[in-house]
Amino acid sequence: MTTIDLGPVAEPLTLADAKIWARIERDDEDGLIARLIAAGREAIERDTGLALVARSFRLTLDPAPCDGWVEATRRPLVSVDTVTAYDAAGNPRVFEPAEAIVERPRGTDGFRLAPAVLDAASNGVEIEFVAGYGDADRPAELILALKAIVAASYEARALVEPGMQPALRPAIAERLIAPHRRVRI
Repeated sequence: MTTIDLGPVAEPLTLADAKIWARIERDDEDGLIARLIAAGREAIERDTGLALVARSFRLTLDPAPCDGWVEATRRPLVSVDTVTAYDAAGNPRVFEPAEAIVERPRGTDGFRLAPAVLDAASNGVEIEFVAGYGDADRPAELILALKAIVAASYEARALVEPGMQPALRPAIAERLIAPHRRVRI
């Protein structure tokens, strides 16, 4: 199972808001701060399985699940755009979005693939879907965690290479993120 982010992403935290939160008055490191915002968002999304900004993803599965149930790798699910099954020769067959029904049993977001998709998917299936929060419903505690990560990473910018950010995850950020992590038994 592979998830591909089809972006583009408008960050959930603006450069101006991050600078105000971190009390940064200079403008010569705006590019660095923008990269720290993106790195912080990616870290939160990786830890929680949430998409802080609604956008498109492609989920590839090979083989397709026998029972047709596929748990979404990004949530909250908004919609299904396309379902493509690949036959034994690798030829694609595109199905209507209704062939992957969005389900939310026991607090999980996922897809139920129709039998026709499973029959055609001898060489795998791809589901393109939209997941993520809109501006009005994004959890405020995750934005606060993002602000804390960006501020701490900015303070440690001389200690860690930009590609290794976010370097610091303050305890407050960890506490704010914790309730949104998926717990597996």
